[in-house]
Amino acid sequence: MTRAAVPPILLQLQTPDSISSQITSLRALKNEVIGHDQRKEIYVAAGIVPTLASVLGSRWPGNQSAIESNSSVTQATRAYQFPAESEESEACLQAILIIGSLVQGGPTFLAPIFASDILPTLLYILSSPDCPRQFVLPILRLLNTIADRLPLQNQDQWPRDTRLADIVFAPETVGAIRRIVAQNYGPSGSQASIELAAALIGKLCTEEIHKTTLAECGVLDALAVKIASFVIAQGFVLPGAEDHLHEPGALGEFPPPAPASARLAPILRAITVIIEHSKWRAEHFLSSPGIVTVFPKQLPGFAPTDIKKKPLGDHIFVRLGASGSANFPPLGNPGVQRRQSHSFSTPFSLAETSPPEEDENSIVPWLLCILRSEGGMVQLMAARLVTVLFRLGLAKKHRVPMFGYLLVPILIRMLEKDFEVPDEPGANDDGLITPTQLLKEEAPAVLANLVMDDPELQKHAVDGNALKRLSQLLKETYNPVPETLRPMWHSEGDIPARDPETMSPDSRLGPPGYSPTLCHIMRYRESILKALASLVPFKDEWRKILCDNGVVPYIIDSLKPRPSDAPADAASVPKNTAADGNPIPTLLAACGAARMLTRSVSTLRTSMIDAGVAQPLFTLVKHPDLEVQIAATAALCNLALNFSPMKEAIISGEVIPMLCEHARSPSTKLQIESLWALKHVVFDTSNDIRMKIVEALGPAWIRQIISQDPLSALTRRGMDEETEQAIGIAMGRANSAGEQVDILNPMEDTGESAEGFKIGGDSMPQSKMSLDMFLPDARRRRKLVMHGNLEQSTQSRQDDIAVQEQTFDMLRNMMCGTGAPEMIDFLFQEIGQNEFLDALADNLRPRTIQLPHRHELSNRELQIPQETLLAVSAVIIHIAAGLTRHRQLLLSHPDLLRFLSNYFNHSNSNVRANCAWVVINLVYRENQSDREACRERATRLKALGIVDQVYSLEDDPSLDVKERIKTAMHLLNQL
Repeated sequence: MTRAAVPPILLQLQTPDSISSQITSLRALKNEVIGHDQRKEIYVAAGIVPTLASVLGSRWPGNQSAIESNSSVTQATRAYQFPAESEESEACLQAILIIGSLVQGGPTFLAPIFASDILPTLLYILSSPDCPRQFVLPILRLLNTIADRLPLQNQDQWPRDTRLADIVFAPETVGAIRRIVAQNYGPSGSQASIELAAALIGKLCTEEIHKTTLAECGVLDALAVKIASFVIAQGFVLPGAEDHLHEPGALGEFPPPAPASARLAPILRAITVIIEHSKWRAEHFLSSPGIVTVFPKQLPGFAPTDIKKKPLGDHIFVRLGASGSANFPPLGNPGVQRRQSHSFSTPFSLAETSPPEEDENSIVPWLLCILRSEGGMVQLMAARLVTVLFRLGLAKKHRVPMFGYLLVPILIRMLEKDFEVPDEPGANDDGLITPTQLLKEEAPAVLANLVMDDPELQKHAVDGNALKRLSQLLKETYNPVPETLRPMWHSEGDIPARDPETMSPDSRLGPPGYSPTLCHIMRYRESILKALASLVPFKDEWRKILCDNGVVPYIIDSLKPRPSDAPADAASVPKNTAADGNPIPTLLAACGAARMLTRSVSTLRTSMIDAGVAQPLFTLVKHPDLEVQIAATAALCNLALNFSPMKEAIISGEVIPMLCEHARSPSTKLQIESLWALKHVVFDTSNDIRMKIVEALGPAWIRQIISQDPLSALTRRGMDEETEQAIGIAMGRANSAGEQVDILNPMEDTGESAEGFKIGGDSMPQSKMSLDMFLPDARRRRKLVMHGNLEQSTQSRQDDIAVQEQTFDMLRNMMCGTGAPEMIDFLFQEIGQNEFLDALADNLRPRTIQLPHRHELSNRELQIPQETLLAVSAVIIHIAAGLTRHRQLLLSHPDLLRFLSNYFNHSNSNVRANCAWVVINLVYRENQSDREACRERATRLKALGIVDQVYSLEDDPSLDVKERIKTAMHLLNQL
């Protein structure tokens, strides 16, 4: 192939006579490429991207290598100081506009942009305190345009492409986002830049590391001040809040009210994506200065009768009080209490009890007011944020009926065909899909999160006809979609012929990507599947409604992945039929829906069998993506149950070797699900299958898992908590003003003067508020970091405990049925008899922890996890149900039964019942010849004090325990 000639304008741009001529060429190039994708392709192939990168880099007075060096970032950005109205500034601005125009051409233009230095350069320009005003909006618009088109590159990519987020939220550049959001609402430019920065967070912030960074560096606090501005503008400041402005943690003054044209939705979305899945980040947000200023904690002597509208300054009006009152907004019945729910923690949250009712922040009722008074995306984002707070246990328990009668109907209404989002002036939608489409693809996911694991809210949704509506919507996602866009026509020779292998990455176009319509349909389908899964986990009658609506075949179709050999040129048009398959996020949601439906025996044996659920799941278990493997294995667990007609297919197929391989995976999530499935497979199965599974897993691996200490990490956690408390006592001191300060870690100087801070060339007005206010104080920041680390380490430890629990459960199920004695002997032989029994004993051994900084009490007893106690005691029950020599092994072990005796009075009735079952099996007489051996075992139990503990449970409050104890006492009395 011949090298293409360089277009004249590009040649002039690469070899300019002066800055003025370069600016002229840039303007001409901008006018030529805007709206002409074919010309954009020509110029990219000819090398426009590195040329534009050179234009930006040549106007960088510092060393270009500083872009790559974090240590030199501050010096480099501060060196970027040419006058805002200079020719250099104009050249850079024209280059930025051209890059923005290229990106508008679609995802194919993203590859050369990412291959160049353009994005790091732009972020460091934006990070400069002296960034010219006219640069801010074009750069933010460019970043948002790229963020909108990233998902179009590859729908199968999971997790998302984080290249742009890694640059925007890097520690050395994230300060630019904080400074932009921290501006006061003022001229239209500052308002637009605030909303664009918030929109960028909402689109890019998907990774935990980025969410943590935004919380720690002060972006979350800056967003909270924006919320305060809206609260003030709407007149919802709590009565008496003005008297608490100077208390520790408050801003010191009210921020200016948000203008009428300001948009709340981007702010709510940005806050939600940062705090979701983390109770600690949510609490960090609720304790931020902006929220504390307008919603201080319960004011002494405040009562609902004190609420009145009164002037506060020139622009603030107090409407309703919420703190400690159920009448803000005046909805619901404070006397209604929520039923106990089978709640489970979100992926990155701790399973904790809900806080006391008085701990609810007043932002919750404020969000409910927004729900009632607003519409469109503001309404949906308010629903999403209040749902996240509710899921994290930060809303009052008696709000559930209110959510059922207010929030659920609003979300269901958004699913109706005639629902339209009104035009919002100034809304910065991506232009790829309509605002109505954007809202509808998100609403089902919000509904799913709201009703998840809450039968009362699920009932409200089902009564509101949500199942029928969602079923119809899922079917519609498979309807063929006509595509109005057509590939641009190219005449022969228009695009220069170049060998891709000889082209530099910044001159090589990327793949054409997917149609925005297809991406919307896939996201919509994913969201609908999540909602369906969240509505039917508990009730067979609701699963039946779903089946009666004919939705099961469509759920099965959603389990089919997109073919790997799909032609690239077909990706630009909608391909949403069953034969076209689904991207990874949709597969994950479909696995969740299939898992919920297979919980029903009748559904599993009829609708799911007829639709052919097994084969797609068998395929997905082998999928190359780890998350898909986990989700498919979780759904497969129900197919392996004894009543399932598909259990035989699992045993006879190639699924068992794959499950054994996954059980040894480095991923604890995949381990848990695989062991859970194997636990079901080995129940009431022939011993040869069981033995093959033990051999496939490896006896050494099983020994390692059951021998792990379930409290090793919990011990460290207790020490960390005590240390943190001690640090708080030792370092936290009140100054003369009564404010809490940190003696050893005073607030560091960020090097940014609040008084000289400029964004877009305008200085902030002299005010008590400064940029430093949006950096969390040292104590709040340390608490956020510590709790975040603790949250993740605790979740990891809980996963490790679950792996051990499922392994014990699998061993227990191997000891069931007619071949149980043979399997007990086999396990003792393979794992090691002494090692097996020692592992059981060690998991029951009481433990204490030595706490630092505690002089009055050096040791504290640690509670063995109930899951471990139940799993281990169940294994002992089955060994005791074996042969006489198996019972004798238990009794002859020096520690096993002695440690078990500590749990006869355990608070969990199932643990007490298991202890009773152990005694029953140990003293059960198989035949007359076993009488003397039974008597010896009973004597041993009496010597251990277990017989006395059995008699002490004669009046146990649990009927199950009482019946088991009655049986045990009868057997003991016979001896």
